[in-house]
Amino acid sequence: MIRCFIISLVVVLSTITKTVYAGGWFGDKEDILAVVADAYIEMRTGPGRAYPVFYIAERGDTIEILKQRTDWFKIRTRKLATRSDGTDNNKEGWAYVDDVARLLDTSGQLIGLDHPQLADFSQRDWEGGMMLGSFGSTDEISVYGAYHFTAHLSVELSASESFGNISNGAAASLSIVHQPFPHLRYSPFFTLGGGVRKTEPKSNLVSTEDRTDDTVNVGAGVRIYLTRSLLIRLQYKNHVVLTSRDDDEEVEEWKIGLSAFF
Repeated sequence: MIRCFIISLVVVLSTITKTVYAGGWFGDKEDILAVVADAYIEMRTGPGRAYPVFYIAERGDTIEILKQRTDWFKIRTRKLATRSDGTDNNKEGWAYVDDVARLLDTSGQLIGLDHPQLADFSQRDWEGGMMLGSFGSTDEISVYGAYHFTAHLSVELSASESFGNISNGAAASLSIVHQPFPHLRYSPFFTLGGGVRKTEPKSNLVSTEDRTDDTVNVGAGVRIYLTRSLLIRLQYKNHVVLTSRDDDEEVEEWKIGLSAFF
């Protein structure tokens, strides 16, 4: 189960960091013009080293910086020459942040970009990741995505699967999260939310049926900034399962996971 969690975590975070636009440094700025100062800069077909290099921009070429995805920037060459068919020679591709940082701006100064840092952590818009822990007496794996309206408030959507000796289950929930100190590396948070949980009993001794119940929960935790756009998340939640019987159930949840922010 642990091995499955680790493999899934790597796949999800890799997908997230390659497909979600990260405001980060670039934010809402207009496209920026720069000049290649090194001998060349490699342009790839996508935002990652797994994508092939398809074009080399040479020293002195003018580059337009379009947008950012984590450590990669989408750029376009700005050539004046046109082909005989009337189309231009401009190329669009992706360059690594360290290469883009060595470009010169219009005043001849290095652009000086950097990897996502702690300051970006407190100003993030999106966050997503995977978590592993326990829900009552069962093991549970969950994935979540969050949108930050402000530095202090965010809304989260999560989906979970639990595995136990007596029953398995699946759940989905929506929560409001308050982060009182978003600028801290060790940043506490508090949650309030609700959702739905499906329980699948394993008992063969008596006739049992799957059931679906509403849930409400409150919780607290801490986000720990690691490096670049990664963080560790630890959380505790107390769930009340609103069963169709007269006795509602209280269940404790403990989880730890790795997340990426944008």
